[in-house]
Amino acid sequence: MRSRLPVLRATRRYVAFMVEAEGEFEAKDLIHEIRSSQTSLFGDAGAARNRLKLISFQGGFGLLRCHGDHVQETRAALAAVYSIDGFRASCHVKGVSGTIKSATEKYLPKLRKISSENDGRRIELEEISGCIVHTHGLEIDLCPDDRDWTKGSDTRYLGLTSFDLCGGHDDADGTSDGL
Repeated sequence: MRSRLPVLRATRRYVAFMVEAEGEFEAKDLIHEIRSSQTSLFGDAGAARNRLKLISFQGGFGLLRCHGDHVQETRAALAAVYSIDGFRASCHVKGVSGTIKSATEKYLPKLRKISSENDGRRIELEEISGCIVHTHGLEIDLCPDDRDWTKGSDTRYLGLTSFDLCGGHDDADGTSDGL
């Protein structure tokens, strides 16, 4: 079977999103809830026209493929999800892109510097290293190997974000120095 010319193909958009839930769930439970909310909002015909597909879901972050003309319906379906597998949950759209590569680079966090070992997860950076105690979205609680980092405070843990791991971010004016 011959493929269609690019001008005749339907446009696709990729929606990057984040899920916050009270418990653990699988990707199949998530897509079931998204499709269920889409069907209840737009009916069977509207859900069939959108053709949602879950491309990836890992660590609370996911990527959905949808029809290019139905991006707003996809955002509404994600916003309508309130529970997944019996746990309260909410989905937040991070951004929309035309390709998987650009959606991944722009909107999904880069936690490649985190390596796992048999005794638990660790972060090894030039400035700091230690064991990951807890993760929630972009936030990481770290127990540092060097205890001087927490000297004089009430806690034993440091709070990091993906911006700390990636080397900072640009402020609203386009600079990283905050001026």
